[in-house]
Amino acid sequence: MSRDSVAADFPFRSALRTFRRPWPILGVGLACTVIGLALSQTTLVPLRLLFLGAGILLAGIAVARRLQTASWELEERVESAGVLGTSFFVVLLAYLSTDAQWDSALLFLQALLIVSLAGSFIVLLPRMGRRIAAVAFVLFHFCGILSAVTSVPPPRSDAPPWISTFLWSYFYRHYLFFTYFTNAYHFYSPDPGPATLVWFHIEYEDGSVRWKKIPNRDESPVGLYHQRMLAAAESTMNNMNGPPLINQEQIRTYEQKLKRPYELLPGIPHDTWDEIVRRRRAAAELFKFVDPQDGRPAPLYPVFELPGQSSEYAEPLEFSRRLIASFARHVAHSEPRPVKTVRVYRVVHTLMTPRELYEGKDPLEPTRFVPFYMGKYDPDGKLLDPQEPFLYWHVPIIRVSRRYPEPGTYVPPEQGGPMLIPRWEPTADDPGKIINFVEIHATQSDRFQPETLKKK
Repeated sequence: MSRDSVAADFPFRSALRTFRRPWPILGVGLACTVIGLALSQTTLVPLRLLFLGAGILLAGIAVARRLQTASWELEERVESAGVLGTSFFVVLLAYLSTDAQWDSALLFLQALLIVSLAGSFIVLLPRMGRRIAAVAFVLFHFCGILSAVTSVPPPRSDAPPWISTFLWSYFYRHYLFFTYFTNAYHFYSPDPGPATLVWFHIEYEDGSVRWKKIPNRDESPVGLYHQRMLAAAESTMNNMNGPPLINQEQIRTYEQKLKRPYELLPGIPHDTWDEIVRRRRAAAELFKFVDPQDGRPAPLYPVFELPGQSSEYAEPLEFSRRLIASFARHVAHSEPRPVKTVRVYRVVHTLMTPRELYEGKDPLEPTRFVPFYMGKYDPDGKLLDPQEPFLYWHVPIIRVSRRYPEPGTYVPPEQGGPMLIPRWEPTADDPGKIINFVEIHATQSDRFQPETLKKK
């Protein structure tokens, strides 16, 4: 009787051993991703994620099992390359099944595609070839770190070596961003530079609002979380070198040369610098901001130092613009209540001098924060106000006379503007007040939608 049961177990054990081979596991993974691809045309997002995740996990298990058990004979290496090549198609199907808004997932799958495709070729190489490939990758990696270190000039020094800048800009940048080897190389001694913060003004569907600011020590459960949030905010600080294209003629030349549209974000055309400045100048008078402290008018005048340039304008690079939109989407989806819009402000926290520290000045004094408006987004991270006149402009927190904007309390706009050079000192009779234009802009700008701001 016992012999019959043991004999009956043999087919089961044989089937189990067969299933544990890499190819059946990989076949099931491939089937899961095919189902996930079919579900991409439906609204069954959780079910699609389940099948895609299972497919990628099973493909990874199959590759790991094959590499752990196979020898390095030529026939074995060919089969190993086949397993890796098939896993490439599993990841490719998962990539095609992923929505365009899933930025992190797309980046992860792109890396898996490169690894699986490169691995299928490397395992075919003889032993010496694999060693050479490993050494070449190590050299590639450390040369990338060297380019990240040397492409940033030290303070008060000459420009960095041209070869470091070239390699960083055209060869290593995307790899180093993915592996996160661009941070912390030049933010420490001797001059660490100011910190970058990100403030979110969240408006809920019921009309209530609140601020969320990162990094925030009070909301950090552990110190490492605060460091992560600080690094996330730093990644938004990559600004364009110089202003946007000046006019339509430059835009046409740009589009013909690069064979792609000149866009702010995908699907959103980028305006010319002339149009951006026109809207900003008009908004200085048409947006009737009011100081909520005393009800007095609080006009936000522009400052323009040189034609085509302004230290008040800080447009991020395309990478940072996408990242800011992704941050807005994450903040909206992480809130416990339905969110209507999220306004984003990137803020530079200027450092104190040793003398100011000796004099006992407050490092958290509001005017030490230099905010720039990064746009208003819906819960899906879509930019809602691409032609908002204050987009990417400095929205200051500044100390002015209590009588502002009466004559004599500021420099007129035609002489340079009041916001960056207020030319005002507190007195015993007029100690002044702090106007927080960030709070004013976030709460009052939706009231003003003047038609004259639109492009004619």
